[in-house]
Amino acid sequence: MTGKQFDKLYSQNAAKYTEMAQKALAYAQTCIPAGEKVRPGDVVSVIQNAVRIDPTFERHLKDKKLKQRFWLAWFAEYIVEQVFPQPELMNPQPKKQGG
Repeated sequence: MTGKQFDKLYSQNAAKYTEMAQKALAYAQTCIPAGEKVRPGDVVSVIQNAVRIDPTFERHLKDKKLKQRFWLAWFAEYIVEQVFPQPELMNPQPKKQGG
């Protein structure tokens, strides 16, 4: 992802992609039966639809001459990894000091 500067695309639009991921998580939670956990792949699927119509993402693909469809899925996964870096889909908790 860094070779094609998707890391820069993300960092230059971090607030937008963070909000996108949080909204995707909230939406995915409405589709999952009670008592089941939302999986990262569920959130990635929702984000893919949002990224697909994102003009910034489209411009990045055009500027880098990237025509393969897998970039959409890979970037959606990258967003989830950045926003929710731990295995569980939740907001990171601050680490306790002196434990």
